[in-house]
Amino acid sequence: MANKILNTITLNAGTVTVYENNGLKLHSFATGDALADVAYIVEGKDALIGIELPAFTENLEAWQGYIKTLGKPMQDIFICCHPAGADYIKGMRVYGTAGAKASVAGGTARAITDGLAQAFGSGFHGSDVAEITNVVSGKVQIAGVDFELLDCGESYDLVIPAFNAVYTHMLGKNTHSILGSLAHIDAFAAEVQGFKDAGYELILTSHGGVEGQDAVEEKLRYLAETKTIAQNCTNANAFKTAMQKAFPNYDGANYLDMTAAALYK
Repeated sequence: MANKILNTITLNAGTVTVYENNGLKLHSFATGDALADVAYIVEGKDALIGIELPAFTENLEAWQGYIKTLGKPMQDIFICCHPAGADYIKGMRVYGTAGAKASVAGGTARAITDGLAQAFGSGFHGSDVAEITNVVSGKVQIAGVDFELLDCGESYDLVIPAFNAVYTHMLGKNTHSILGSLAHIDAFAAEVQGFKDAGYELILTSHGGVEGQDAVEEKLRYLAETKTIAQNCTNANAFKTAMQKAFPNYDGANYLDMTAAALYK
């Protein structure tokens, strides 16, 4: 049985699309904020499980209000790369891998969150960072729903078998990726190839929303061509020019700038 879209709900800040499969519901909350953040809620028979947090006040309040309308308790949430907003989940069990816990506490995720807090000010809850309290890995069951955490070092991908879905921080069918080195390109390509091999119907991302295998195919093409371009360019400007020619309709010019800076230090 394929995933079925039940409805789309407009909130005071953001929009929720509801999917159904295997007797469960998946709520995809597109915040519409300055970072195009997306958070998710898995609705089981008796309880709700969150995946990532929105980060801005109006979205956090809309998210809380929406949860109340579902009429089921929410005591569990997975946090990986979007930890801002801890005050809104007081008392919840926060799940993640050991690497993600360290990243949120003082690694990459924390550094990015702190930087965004400086950029956006008090409306962004960067000084209110969630702590991963329950370190887990591999297959786990929470509130009667099966999950599997795939360790990616400082982050993880989260498989939800009931929806034939996987959550990953960023994919982006027509968006440049942030790539730190040729080795990083290879590692990301292997990760995305895993999504293809597994045949996931839904790829849940924190910035692109819900994507599919068409995005997987395009990202694999993008990564292969990006690596070739990088190997044939000697400086950042030449690389960016070649990438813009190869992918003229791609979004994320700032991501391309970050990749060029990393590859040609």
